[in-house]
Amino acid sequence: MLHRILTICLVLITATAGAQQSPTGAALPSPEEFVNSIDTTVIPKKVKHYYLVVGTDSCRFLKYNYDDWIQYHLKEPLAVNILNDLSEKVYLSRYPYRWKQPKLNKAVCVTQPQADSLLRDHKNVVFSFSLPQFTDDGQYAVIDLNFVCGPVCGQGTTYIFRLTTEGEWKLVGQYVNWVS
Repeated sequence: MLHRILTICLVLITATAGAQQSPTGAALPSPEEFVNSIDTTVIPKKVKHYYLVVGTDSCRFLKYNYDDWIQYHLKEPLAVNILNDLSEKVYLSRYPYRWKQPKLNKAVCVTQPQADSLLRDHKNVVFSFSLPQFTDDGQYAVIDLNFVCGPVCGQGTTYIFRLTTEGEWKLVGQYVNWVS
């Protein structure tokens, strides 16, 4: 009986991770579609392919200082309820997700041991993303991007995007969480 309950829970979590609609019925991109649409914004345009750790990281947008974001990190004004909604989505979505390589345009998915091996020669950069989270209306998204280029080389940033009327994701806020 316990095995059956755990199986049902796992199926529900997996189904939610790939859901294409928000609770309000707004169409949402898959995580891979979202990453494909923003990769040229957060990864240098000259990069034709990049290494991506196959498992998602945790997003750091759990707790934030509204005044700090408004004053220093937003490129356009956002209502506190939008930031709260994104923060709540991040808090509720702490489940693992594995990127689907065939659906990613520029990413080459690697395991953590492969990433460690790539970083040994100090010529490679390895990226990792959190699972993107969207507001219920599908108009805003938050995602973390981390990159490592060596033992003391890397950066982690939280990005907030807004969906434009043209259907493109526009960067509206970013906060550097860590630098090495």
